[in-house]
Amino acid sequence: MTDTMTLSRDTTMPIAPRQPELDLPSTPAAPVLPSAPKPRRDKGAKGLPPSAFAIAAAVIVALLWGAWVTKTIMAPPEAVPMASVRLQQLVGEYVQAQARSAAPPEAVTQQTQAFMAALGGELKRRGEDGTTVLVGEAVLSSNVPDITDQVRKAIYAKVPMPAAAAMPAPSPAAPAPMGFGQ
Repeated sequence: MTDTMTLSRDTTMPIAPRQPELDLPSTPAAPVLPSAPKPRRDKGAKGLPPSAFAIAAAVIVALLWGAWVTKTIMAPPEAVPMASVRLQQLVGEYVQAQARSAAPPEAVTQQTQAFMAALGGELKRRGEDGTTVLVGEAVLSSNVPDITDQVRKAIYAKVPMPAAAAMPAPSPAAPAPMGFGQ
């Protein structure tokens, strides 16, 4: 007898008879072939390649250079040392002292030239260390140090101040000057 299957609407359909399973000998799915040897890394070269270290070193150097440039640009400039000298006062004192001296004109000329050379040399010496020496009469700021007294001492150490001529004592026969009190 044949197996039949009943479906809806009363239609019958014949089903194929069951077949027994066959036992087949087992065969490998794919033959095992010897594979090509994989490229092996050298045992001494473990880790990153040398080019990675070179790139990292270049980046570090560039960053350090950039930091140095930024610091140099952003740092305030060093203040230039400045000083003022009241030349008019120094020269005026010397000229007044020469006018009161009884030196002959040739000696006055030589002494004045020596004074001016000493003044120029002292100002040049002060400027050699980087100090900008300004004429004191032209300085409006009060934060520039005045070195007039130091320059005066240095000049008069080289060139003596002219001595004032001795004033003759008033004679008793000379009349007293007329003043407001008489």
